[in-house]
Amino acid sequence: MDAPPDLAPLPPGTRLHALVIRKTLGRGGVGIVYAAEHEILSETFAIKEFLPEQLARRVAGHRVAALPGKERIYEGLKRKFMEEGQTLVELARPRPHPNLVQVTDAFYENDTVYLCMRFERGRPLDEVLKEHGPLSETEARELLLPLLDGLAHAHAQGVWHRDIKPSNILIREDGSPVLIDFGAAHRERPNGAMSIIAQYTPSFAAPEQLYDGVQGPWTDVYSLAATLYYAATGQLPPSRLEPGWQDQWPGYSPVFLRAIEVGLSFDPDKRPKDATSWRGLFDSADHTLPLPGSLADADTERTQVVHPTPGRRIEPEQAATAPYQRSTPQRKQTAPPSAHTPAHPWHWARWSAAGAVVLSLVLGAGWMMLNQRHPSQPAVAPSPVQAPDIEVLSKRLNLADLDCARVELRLYGTQTLGLAGYLRDAGQLTALLNQLHALNPKLDIETRALAFAAPFCELISQIERLAPASDQYPSAPILSFNNPDRLYHEDQYLVLNVINPGILGGYLYLDFVDSHQQIVHLFPNPDQPDNFIAPGKQIRIGAQDADECTRTPDACFVVSRPHGNNLILALWSESPLLERWRSLPSEPAADYLAALETFFYGLAPHAPYRRAVSYYFFTTSE
Repeated sequence: MDAPPDLAPLPPGTRLHALVIRKTLGRGGVGIVYAAEHEILSETFAIKEFLPEQLARRVAGHRVAALPGKERIYEGLKRKFMEEGQTLVELARPRPHPNLVQVTDAFYENDTVYLCMRFERGRPLDEVLKEHGPLSETEARELLLPLLDGLAHAHAQGVWHRDIKPSNILIREDGSPVLIDFGAAHRERPNGAMSIIAQYTPSFAAPEQLYDGVQGPWTDVYSLAATLYYAATGQLPPSRLEPGWQDQWPGYSPVFLRAIEVGLSFDPDKRPKDATSWRGLFDSADHTLPLPGSLADADTERTQVVHPTPGRRIEPEQAATAPYQRSTPQRKQTAPPSAHTPAHPWHWARWSAAGAVVLSLVLGAGWMMLNQRHPSQPAVAPSPVQAPDIEVLSKRLNLADLDCARVELRLYGTQTLGLAGYLRDAGQLTALLNQLHALNPKLDIETRALAFAAPFCELISQIERLAPASDQYPSAPILSFNNPDRLYHEDQYLVLNVINPGILGGYLYLDFVDSHQQIVHLFPNPDQPDNFIAPGKQIRIGAQDADECTRTPDACFVVSRPHGNNLILALWSESPLLERWRSLPSEPAADYLAALETFFYGLAPHAPYRRAVSYYFFTTSE
């Protein structure tokens, strides 16, 4: 479908400095990418135009202007886009790295910003893998090491990519790899400011990207490790690797597998700090390096949720929107090499320039302003990894029978056990700790990811009769708080960041419940009436400051009395609901639940209202 006139791409023949646009390559949520010819150099470049469709439109001539009421946000984003473009230009100086796409210029024209990049021809890695299958260790190393060199070059200059995935690795005609699409790249700044253009692909994203944690070069290490795992095994990595996983992949050296495992560490502190550190693991001469395969391994982290949902295989083309519940790896079926199999799959096909898949550096459709400072954990953890001893421990503790509780166990090494989710109160936690210490007096217990549900137990019990918990639903969104520790003081602004990493869209309803059992309907609201969250979509709910609060008063949430433990209910449905009962901005929780119950019980048995609920606890004080 053609874009509306006010979002239409620049026509062929349009001049931008010494560049003449020849054709449109593609578009994303933040802009349009063109192929353009340099009049003097007679060379083709890729040009990225900043035109965020949610904030701006094309007006008279080729100019770009902010939508009414969006001027301040648009100007801030445009300035940041230029700053990060200049960062990428500097990255190529004094000499561009051969394995990083080269951004040659960033300039203003038509009241917007344009980035100029070298035009690359080749095939995306995901297409190569889909056609030719997984790589051997030799092939994977030949692919990986040049990319690590390129990343090391970027990391040394304080730049990290933040969206590494197979489709962002291009295999040139000569077989060399190049990392493309630095649209999400960020340069570390002295003031700690974070890029406001945030994009990533959930299936290859580091946990800190999904859960609003601290990002850095280690984030790229995780994403490249996930890409390498996929390239070598043909499967997306699980959220945590099981002990003995390496036994399923014969033909790869212990050093190679160990380096992948360390790169995929869920905890950023356990990952190499940058590409140079990670490369050292691949270069190790010790090919007998031990691999974790038992409880004696300090780096092994395993998870068991009391009511787990089974993992499932995700195809490569689903990667951009698939949930962060990754599949458990299956044993690789090895076969003797064919006499006709070339040494390197990216050398298998020679193609002409006319038939090449051209680099399309399009910014992803998802972007939002993020306040990323400290790690935080979701109320219910992502895809669990089955571990027999954790299952036994869960049963011995009778976790499934605990009143007003939903607890996840995480085992770190031999003597540290993490508790996540929620318990009723401190008394229930004390009893559980006493049980654990009776079983193993030397066990260290980590409870930072645990919340208390009181005084909301009765409310949760009623809701659970109406909707299952979100870990039993394949497409529930993930929420994160602007205060990652979930501690708020009076007069602070409550802001929620929402991402739908699933493959299905749905309708999201967010409700705040205070300690007096009064409900405030946060979302949808008159300033944000559209509550359909498409796959891969990211949104911010809540004003961040007084100015924004003035502009969008119905989407402004300021912490006030009564203080104490608070709850946000995230109700997710494949079909719209509740329109009649959310006209009041607030109401007693009992009235709201009664309306919900009446609505759901009044549905026909076949009515298409699949739904789920998540619970997010936070604390307020003066």
